[in-house]
Amino acid sequence: MTEGQRAKMSRRSFLAVSGAAGAVVAGAGCDASQKESPPARTHARARGSRIPDPVSFLRTSWSTDPFALCSYSYLAPSPLGVDARTRLAASVGGRLHFAGEATSSLAPASTTGALDSGRRAARAVLASARPGQRITVIGAGFAGLGCARALVEAGMQVSVLEGRGRVGGRVWTERIAGVPAEMGASWIHSWRGGNPVTRLLRQSGGRSLPFDYDSVVGEDEAALDELKPYNEKLDGVDDPDTTSIGDVLPAHPSAALRWAANETYTQEYAAEPGQLAISALDEGTGGRGGDVLLPDGYEALVKYLQGDLRVRTGATVTAVSHNAQRTVVTLKGGEKIAADHCVVTVPIGVLKAGRIAFDPALPEDKQEAIDALGAGLMDKLWLEFDEVFWDRDASSLAWFDHDHPGLWAYWVNGHKAFGKPVLLGFNAGAYAHELAHHTDEQIVAGGMNALRAMYS
Repeated sequence: MTEGQRAKMSRRSFLAVSGAAGAVVAGAGCDASQKESPPARTHARARGSRIPDPVSFLRTSWSTDPFALCSYSYLAPSPLGVDARTRLAASVGGRLHFAGEATSSLAPASTTGALDSGRRAARAVLASARPGQRITVIGAGFAGLGCARALVEAGMQVSVLEGRGRVGGRVWTERIAGVPAEMGASWIHSWRGGNPVTRLLRQSGGRSLPFDYDSVVGEDEAALDELKPYNEKLDGVDDPDTTSIGDVLPAHPSAALRWAANETYTQEYAAEPGQLAISALDEGTGGRGGDVLLPDGYEALVKYLQGDLRVRTGATVTAVSHNAQRTVVTLKGGEKIAADHCVVTVPIGVLKAGRIAFDPALPEDKQEAIDALGAGLMDKLWLEFDEVFWDRDASSLAWFDHDHPGLWAYWVNGHKAFGKPVLLGFNAGAYAHELAHHTDEQIVAGGMNALRAMYS
């Protein structure tokens, strides 16, 4: 996503470019010197409409953020199956290590998986490192911060490098109407049963707000029923690793089936059914308990996790070399940083794009793992209003646009969550990619067209 945009993301969790009303919000793609702006203000109510125009908005565009190039990973059809994540997580040559939600078999596509993977990478480093050795950690998201904290506590000299002008990675909290607007991760998923992010929350003294996915208005039950027989066929597929969910669906699905598939799969995994391996549905199901929102904002957890850990921001890594004795990281501008070990925590989108040159090149099995994982996209639009015109008591709102099934199909009711007249809209998969390069004015207009169709 771009931190230079207004807005944000989905049920799994998630930045912003600006232009509407002439305002710009700083995003991950901006130079470190740029400041993130307050929510952009919009024009007055459209004449003759009983649905008011928003007074401010925030928007994300994770696919255009050069430090993300995606929202989170998904499992694509591949002979590797879930082993793709294990391969991606494996160390190379005993000196080069990998972490991040894409490497997590426990809870991929979540802050839980990111934090757990960072701590797992720290253990891999400590298995061969000597106290006091130098470690470079690339990335200051949950994976990078979790890894660095564990290494520092074990007596290592740690340098954390972050290309953005802020810490947090794909966890990024803005403010709208005085409430936390999560541009990246929004929920703690399966927050009970030893979830490490839940432990962080409790240690920090932060609050949680249970989210009720069943409290929704506007769902088309007939459309969901149309999808059920196809869902039942998924269990009978002989090779769920190499077969996509889309392979089980009809070649020319009805509008209702397209909407139901978007609601069930695309809004959850940030990818289209034809891009998702059936085995993706079995990933990350080991947790228990519901999901919670964070009334104090995810930024509070980022600050708590970082503690007094020093992070060098504005440090964009372009290359990593390694041998049996050391690692050398090259920054944009040519500066080189030598260390005994290096931990890479950048998103799967960055790895797939080859934004970091590795010398020697990554082993074939590592590259195969990168190729086998998808870079999912889910973007958000936060809208602030002067008054509430939607259903006050529902946690979320569903919308079925029969001409464009899945477009602006899911909204979270910020009034129920935070007591403010705020709505959060999501687009995922193909629609998110289509809208990524639209202007802010077009994005806000599209969201408002959906809301007016819902409530006019």
